[in-house]
Amino acid sequence: MNEPAKVSIPQEITDLLNRLRGKIRRYILLEGAAKLLATAGLIFWISFVVDWGYFRLSHFELPVWFRASFVLISLTTILVLAGTFILFRLMTKMRKKALALVLERRFPELNDRLATAIELHESNEPQNALTRAMLERTVKDVARGSSQLPLEDVFDKRPLRRAFFGALILSVSILILAVVNQPAMARWAKGYLELKNDYWNRETGLVVKVIAQPGDRIREFQDQTYKHGLGNDLTLLVETVEGKKSPERVQLTYRMQNGREGGRTVMSRLGEGRFKHTITDVLDGMQIWVSGNDYTNPEPYLIEIVETPTLDQIQLECRYPEYTGLNTVDPETGISQPDLQTVQGTQIALPVNTDFQMVSTANKPITRFSLETDQLKIQLEPASTATSSPKSNFLAWKNSQGEIVKQTSFTPAQLEQMCGSGHQVFRVPFTLVSENQKTSSSGIPLPIDQPMRIYLEDEDGLLVTEPIRLSIMGIVDQPPKIDTRLTGIGKSITRKAMIPVEGKITDDYGIQSARFDFLVDEDKNFRLRPFRSKPAERPKEFTLQRNEKETWERFDVLPLDLKVGQKLSLTVHAEDADNLSGPHQVHGETYHFEIVTDEELLSILYSKELNLRKRFEQIFKEVTQTRDELKERVAQVRESQAITEKQKQGQTDPAWEATLLENQSAIAVSADRSLYGTRKNATETASIVESFHDIREELVNNGVATAQILGRIDDKILKPLTMIHEQDFPDVDQRLGLFRLAIEQNSNPLTEIQTSIDLLDSMLVRMQGVLNEMQDLLEFHEAIEMLKNLIEREKELTEETKKYRKNKLLDRLKGLGLE
Repeated sequence: MNEPAKVSIPQEITDLLNRLRGKIRRYILLEGAAKLLATAGLIFWISFVVDWGYFRLSHFELPVWFRASFVLISLTTILVLAGTFILFRLMTKMRKKALALVLERRFPELNDRLATAIELHESNEPQNALTRAMLERTVKDVARGSSQLPLEDVFDKRPLRRAFFGALILSVSILILAVVNQPAMARWAKGYLELKNDYWNRETGLVVKVIAQPGDRIREFQDQTYKHGLGNDLTLLVETVEGKKSPERVQLTYRMQNGREGGRTVMSRLGEGRFKHTITDVLDGMQIWVSGNDYTNPEPYLIEIVETPTLDQIQLECRYPEYTGLNTVDPETGISQPDLQTVQGTQIALPVNTDFQMVSTANKPITRFSLETDQLKIQLEPASTATSSPKSNFLAWKNSQGEIVKQTSFTPAQLEQMCGSGHQVFRVPFTLVSENQKTSSSGIPLPIDQPMRIYLEDEDGLLVTEPIRLSIMGIVDQPPKIDTRLTGIGKSITRKAMIPVEGKITDDYGIQSARFDFLVDEDKNFRLRPFRSKPAERPKEFTLQRNEKETWERFDVLPLDLKVGQKLSLTVHAEDADNLSGPHQVHGETYHFEIVTDEELLSILYSKELNLRKRFEQIFKEVTQTRDELKERVAQVRESQAITEKQKQGQTDPAWEATLLENQSAIAVSADRSLYGTRKNATETASIVESFHDIREELVNNGVATAQILGRIDDKILKPLTMIHEQDFPDVDQRLGLFRLAIEQNSNPLTEIQTSIDLLDSMLVRMQGVLNEMQDLLEFHEAIEMLKNLIEREKELTEETKKYRKNKLLDRLKGLGLE
């Protein structure tokens, strides 16, 4: 059985549908392109207006992220629209039936015949002969009229025209802008296509700098960042870019990085195009903007807070001069070890000629270490150690005006030793010297008492705001100090005298030698005589003594064989061990003596004893008066007791009260006066005892003492005087103290008064015995004095006799004519 035949479509209809399909696609392409072009133009003007408005309001360029995001979104939008308006629509399949329906809708005269024919042609349903014949006829009729159909009328041109005119207007406006305002177009391209940070061409341009201390140094920001010292004042300087318009005022806006603080202020004008403002005590980092006219920096200037360079510690590794004995010696190696001293405050003292290394430890790596005094300057820059530039690493000497007169650069080895590897510890060798002193030490000569000023600069370019100050005071080695005195000798001595000198010699670092120096008559140069006991191992303190019992040194006069009338000058000489600026030699007090005869010396001592006897007689008299006054007080005490007894018995007398008051006052005054007088007399007696000891020593030291003289002084004078001073006076003083205490306590003082009288009587008896012995001694000395006078008279007579005989001889020679 044969399959029924389908209705065939004429070629004319197929061509008609194909032409319609092509026109539809061309329309889609034109409309989509126009819409995309209009969209791009709209995006351009939106971006242009937004950028212009934002800049006018804030003087900022749009952030890069915003512009980049806008460009990305715009490109995405255009691609999406291109797919929507063109690509997806072009890819849509246009079926014949749909195209036929489009034609029938636009051309009603087709009367659904075209669509029916295409539908039956595409259908698989069987058709009878009559139906097929009718359809074929219909198709032929449609095919004959298809060539005259105006396919352009199928399209609605209004959307295309709107898109076209929109795209045309926007494109022409952009072209006009590009021709009329090329800078604006170039600005847009830099901002949105090149994504530059600074793309607006401002009338005003401002640059922010920092006025750093010390020295008002102008510092620039590095990559919009400046590192500032913690707690220091921040002084900002704003300058107008050369060739730009200077603003009338500049506004500073800052915000702390912690977000808690900020501020806005108008900067002070320094001059044309320059402005300044100081923010005090900056502790936190901050962001800074400056605005003037049409300028505001788009990216904030950043202030980063860092520690200011400073020295955490200064230590001195000292090696003192050997003669000082201050160096510590290693017991195993015997090598002296450096003494490490930490500087506390701004001053430290060292002995002159000390070699030391000043070890300065900084809180962070240092790029420039500078040390200055009034006479020298040291500069170290560790970063330039490899090049060893003399301009960076040098030692310079200055004159009195502060000008550098001589300069020398450090060697690489010296720099490596002084700067170290971490550039935080600097070791500078010095030798402490006195003014104008020359030294052969390897250390840098540092004059004493020169204030140092240390400047530091770190890798961030920060300097200390105030120099670190240090003064190293010099302890100048002083000559030895001699403190001596004579003991048991006077200014007049015999030719066989022994002169005792006692005292002490001290020195800062040790006494090298000590001796006697003496002159005879008019000698100009001292002659020396060694001590019996000499200084050993350079003691810092040396006591003059011959041995443990004899705590003095003795100068024997007899070996000099001096004659009566000659002069002797004696002093103590000492020398220290300073082998660098010394040795220092010094003389103590010079004692002058005159050689006299034994008789003359005894006469001098007789005068002293006479004065002592007179003083002791006065003491005896005052003690007697004290005793007599106390006896009077005994009568008054008894009188007061008798009146008191009568008052107890009921007897009265108006005069008794006055008598009691008078007696009480007299007794109290007497107690104070007696106690004061006794203590004064005790002190004077002690002085007399000491003076008699001196007389005795002087007799012995001058070689004129005999056993009889010494026995009399020791037993008859010194022994009782010592007892009076050490026993009698203390007993009387104690009893008189009890007497005064009884008066204060208002008790009966009669017992204390009577006991005091008894003690005074006993002491007066002993004092009288001393006075009698002094009188005997006085008579003895008077006899010696008479003998001396006789000897002197005999010498005078002898001289007169010689002179008379000489004159007689001359007269005889004249008579004989032999003159």
